[in-house]
Amino acid sequence: MSPRALFALCLTLTASAAHADPTILTGFSHPESVLLTPSGVYVSNIGADLAPLTHDGDGFISLLDPQGRLRERQAFVGLDAPKGMALLDGVLYVADIDRVVGFDITTRERVFSATLPEGAPSLLNDIAVMRGQLLVSDTLRGQIHQLDPGTGGFQVVAEGIPGANGLIWDAARAAAVIVALGADFGGGDVFVWSPERGVARVDGAPFGILDGIAALPDGKVVMSDWRSLSPVPGALMLVDPLSGAHAGVPLAVDIHGPADFARDGTTGKFWIPGTLDGTVTVLDGPMPGA
Repeated sequence: MSPRALFALCLTLTASAAHADPTILTGFSHPESVLLTPSGVYVSNIGADLAPLTHDGDGFISLLDPQGRLRERQAFVGLDAPKGMALLDGVLYVADIDRVVGFDITTRERVFSATLPEGAPSLLNDIAVMRGQLLVSDTLRGQIHQLDPGTGGFQVVAEGIPGANGLIWDAARAAAVIVALGADFGGGDVFVWSPERGVARVDGAPFGILDGIAALPDGKVVMSDWRSLSPVPGALMLVDPLSGAHAGVPLAVDIHGPADFARDGTTGKFWIPGTLDGTVTVLDGPMPGA
């Protein structure tokens, strides 16, 4: 049996195990990203209109408790179209079109703001923490920026990634895994980047309107695919970023526009924002080793 076939068989056996019914949380305004932290669950909301590039001031961050109960629908406001988030040293960093904004999670005060230098149109999308720095994807420019939280300075560290979207930093491998949706938002690839080796496309990995990505403890990743910008059910995939081997992850419920989701390292559950549904779905995911 080929490695790819064995990979798919392991996933099928894992997915056949009993799973709890999904929990569907409602009341959001085009939710784009979920961040799980010890202080609570943060959900970014683009706003009443799905306008990811519009400076309209109606974006906000919701705060939930670990069980998914709403604490504050608008815990952090004054944003335009917030997307990916990261927590570093007590500051919640949020990607917001052409800037990254930071909030002290204790005082709720805005303590950081860094705007990209003028140039081509930008769409800052996801954020990951790398060695005390922030990696920020730029969908329109097809780049990855390194942002220094101390100085607010941006540096392009990777480019040539059409539609760069979700990203994670794998500290064990000293590399980032990046999913893309394509320059025209019609489909993109999976890439890996490291400071030492640069950027490379992962041969054999899925092609799609890729958005969210989360790591499993065994080095594999789960990624989301909108499949279409029209309201059709999206998909999750389990992927080996080394070989590109992949297989679909069965979903117990339709999710339209599955965006920047999060995985709970303790329970193994996935918190998936359905941008087109206005919901966050909490459900079991593939087990490590699948």
